[in-house]
Amino acid sequence: MFDILIAMKLPLSLWLVLCAMTAAAGADSALHATPPAKLVLTSKENGVEEETEFFCAGTIHGYIRLPKRVVGSHLLEGKWILPNGAIAAESRDNVNFPPPGRSTAYLWFAFPERSAFPGALDPEADAKRSDYPGRWRVEVRWDEQLILKSTFTVTCR
Repeated sequence: MFDILIAMKLPLSLWLVLCAMTAAAGADSALHATPPAKLVLTSKENGVEEETEFFCAGTIHGYIRLPKRVVGSHLLEGKWILPNGAIAAESRDNVNFPPPGRSTAYLWFAFPERSAFPGALDPEADAKRSDYPGRWRVEVRWDEQLILKSTFTVTCR
């Protein structure tokens, strides 16, 4: 950069002002950088304790803490991915936050109910259930932009 400024024949005082402005702009953007969104996965509705292991029944609640309050209509998408890479569920919801806005959003995954009758066989459900144990992924998009990814473990008995 110094060579360019010399070639432009700028006075030293102007060069120092430009350097100071560039440094200040970099410091300012670092101070005001938006923190990333955060996802809390829990088996409890309205839970605040983050969990990383789930049983393959019930619901996994995902509470998304957005980097700042948002107002208006937005698209929230969730993709729940099985250990084998197949997609277990996808959601695409329009959310509308009236003023003063909100800084949290919600998505969930509900495991299919087991048969109410002991001994009842459902080969399709059993085949799906065999894919559940292992390390899952969830991907969250906000207004078609990927804002976070998370992993968790599912066990079945």
